[in-house]
Amino acid sequence: MKSINPKEQNLRENYHLMISGITPRPIALVSSIDRNGQVNLAPYSFFNGFGANPPIVGFSPSFSGRTGLPKDSLLNIRETEEFTISVVDSDMVEQMSLTSGEYDKGIDEFVKGGFHRYNSLKVKSPGVAESKFIMECKLHSIIDLGGKPGSGNLILGEIVQFHVNEQVYDENGKIDPFRMDSVGRLGYAWYNRVSSGIFELNKAAGVGIGFDQLPDYILKSDVLTGNDLAKLASVNEIPKKYNDNNNTKYNTSSKVLHELCREAIHAGDLQEAWQIVFIIGGQVG
Repeated sequence: MKSINPKEQNLRENYHLMISGITPRPIALVSSIDRNGQVNLAPYSFFNGFGANPPIVGFSPSFSGRTGLPKDSLLNIRETEEFTISVVDSDMVEQMSLTSGEYDKGIDEFVKGGFHRYNSLKVKSPGVAESKFIMECKLHSIIDLGGKPGSGNLILGEIVQFHVNEQVYDENGKIDPFRMDSVGRLGYAWYNRVSSGIFELNKAAGVGIGFDQLPDYILKSDVLTGNDLAKLASVNEIPKKYNDNNNTKYNTSSKVLHELCREAIHAGDLQEAWQIVFIIGGQVG
């Protein structure tokens, strides 16, 4: 057994050791709102339940290890003392990843991530409609865990309303974990899902262009899923269009082009996928 003294490691080493060993961790998409009504959406995997009477859930937004600045989630919840948590599942994991980018304050991560707002009943912060399990929360307490760069801030909230997609219940009225198909965070770029085990989710450096920069004809695709669209929207800038008049591979129907685009996305070739997007646009235009 290898013994490691955290005081003999730096912040980055301790962080990667923790996220690699404390696994799997469920992922909370936290929606919060400031006193001016500006909504923020951000994912956290330092997240879990902490009691049932009253029902308490918590997550920990850390101060930036680089700048020492607090997350907008923490600032908002200090102001308004409420938030929602939407549990992440396999159908929305790429969209979740898109919202993790450090967008400037005032940028709507719901829009960037292609998510729809689910109106809450008892708090002002909306839930994520694509999630199968949403919790409305009132602030219980915030525990300062160090006050330094990389330090956590444990936010505990009392759940005042649950929202559960009826399709996840089995014939006995219990939540079926396979129907939920929740995603867990592992170390580095590794994740797991209930139905099919471990997978890798590679995120580009910087922030993605977001769903609002995708062409309308692609957003309305009957072939591409939310996860597929999120991959297209994850690029830092829209790739340049190149002309290949000799390539007859793409002289085909719009539906086939959408399928070829999906294949390129799944192969990790976003440059090729975007070229197909341009070709589809030429057909539409």
